Amino acid sequence: MRFLVTRPSPGGEATAARLRRAGHDVVLAPLLATKPVPWTLPDGRHDAVMVTSAAAARLSGAGPALLDLPCFAVGGATAAAATAAGWHDVRDAGGDVQALVDRLAAAGMGEVLHLAGEDRTPVTLPPGLRVTTAVVYRAVLQPLPAVPAVDWVLLYSSRTAGHFGAECDRIGQAREGVAIAAISPAVRTAAGPGWRTAVAAAAPNEEALLAATGVSCQ
Repeated sequence: MRFLVTRPSPGGEATAARLRRAGHDVVLAPLLATKPVPWTLPDGRHDAVMVTSAAAARLSGAGPALLDLPCFAVGGATAAAATAAGWHDVRDAGGDVQALVDRLAAAGMGEVLHLAGEDRTPVTLPPGLRVTTAVVYRAVLQPLPAVPAVDWVLLYSSRTAGHFGAECDRIGQAREGVAIAAISPAVRTAAGPGWRTAVAAAAPNEEALLAATGVSCQ
């Protein structure tokens, strides 16, 4: 099969390598570019750190004071990025932001520092949990020059899914000629209607995303 991977760097390259090892063809078209922004550590006590994207873990530049705290990550890719960034105690919430804050509360974490980008998913905080957010990176949407002939377009976030749909409309790419696979039902919805095929992963991770296209890269 041939895939268009819209995931930002460096994750997009990792996905491409994984698919190529399994014998598939890949075109990279990252729809976001991430870059760090200056930030300062908020005052006060922090019982734990919360990261909701691999970019936040990778670009935060966190020092020893934070790396010694438990780090709660939204999913496997983010947990791996947190480990690579130097956190010693990393806990994976399984790919859902609401599950992440619920797990923080269940673990008795009262004061939590959220390292995040400028765009965040709203959640309902459980009683007793207080979250202070520090914006550590910016994600800038990138233009889509064209949609090559592919079997599937892989979409990883609601923001990029909506942008992909808008870019297809802008460049005159008919939606009925494109098959999309989204990492969650919410991301599929954000892409809008009219696609030839639109599937969503059964769980918010890349294994399930690829499985939704009929591909296994185990």
